[in-house]
Amino acid sequence: MTLPGAARPQEAARLASRAEAAGLEAVWVLDVRRDPYLLCAAAVGATSRIAVGTNVAVAFARSPTTTAVAAWDLGVWSGGRFVLGLGSQVGPTLLARFGIASDHPAPRMRDYVRAVRACFAALRRGRGGYEGNYYRIRRPVLQAGPEDATDPPVYVAAVNPAMARVAGEVADGLAAHPFTTASYLREVVLPALAEGARRAGRTKPPVLLQLVVAPSRRAAATQFIAYTVPAYRRVLDHAGLGELADRVMAMASSDREKAAALIEESYLDRLAVIVGEDLEAGLSPWLPLVDRITLSVPWFGIPHLEQVVLTERLIDLARA
Repeated sequence: MTLPGAARPQEAARLASRAEAAGLEAVWVLDVRRDPYLLCAAAVGATSRIAVGTNVAVAFARSPTTTAVAAWDLGVWSGGRFVLGLGSQVGPTLLARFGIASDHPAPRMRDYVRAVRACFAALRRGRGGYEGNYYRIRRPVLQAGPEDATDPPVYVAAVNPAMARVAGEVADGLAAHPFTTASYLREVVLPALAEGARRAGRTKPPVLLQLVVAPSRRAAATQFIAYTVPAYRRVLDHAGLGELADRVMAMASSDREKAAALIEESYLDRLAVIVGEDLEAGLSPWLPLVDRITLSVPWFGIPHLEQVVLTERLIDLARA
């Protein structure tokens, strides 16, 4: 279950506790409004069994050391239940939100994950550093002294094949985006993931897919306006819908209603989305392709309190 991105810590704690009582395996936190590590801390403190993770935290907005320390402490506090999910964020959004420009996202992410792992090792041993192509960290640990803990698993989010190959090379899992089709996932993302793992001499890591569960077709279509961006156009190109994607992007800022209507009519049914409450039927096309699924309510264009109510309803549906 994905928690609402604007949840206050108290709400995150309550929803996480409710998800654990319902028998879910994990709760995940977005990086869209609140600090994701703060919400993970709230969820960790309110639970004792389920995994808690970021799906995903924006990597390049934070130094590898800052990310590693937050993840390490959450792993220690949770008794090894924390999962660090990292994403690159699309370039224009990264610049608009954080004032940060980032070149070469796929090789930078490879270096970032390696730097985070080096920081984990330094925290475990009490010393160490990292020298890579993009990150050079001489002394991540200021207060020496080893700490006995297990490194948190690291998942990497990927839409395009270059990032999926990076996930195969260096990550413990791939976090697949809801802006995907079954054929794109099967024919593009999963082969790239396997290729990256093969290059690194590793076993292909598991895949976590986020599915949007929406109360109506229009709510689902409105959510996917936020995902119809140039960096993800390849998904619709693969389905022969590249020109439609261009039309949606052109009207998204000036007429969101028309953009949502075009998505609803043209490609909503191909994406990782469930409309209504028939979870069993909605999950069935995706289950053969992935190892884990996280259910998420729409957050784009829906008031926060409605997101909370929808999440509570979704937890009840998952329990049933």
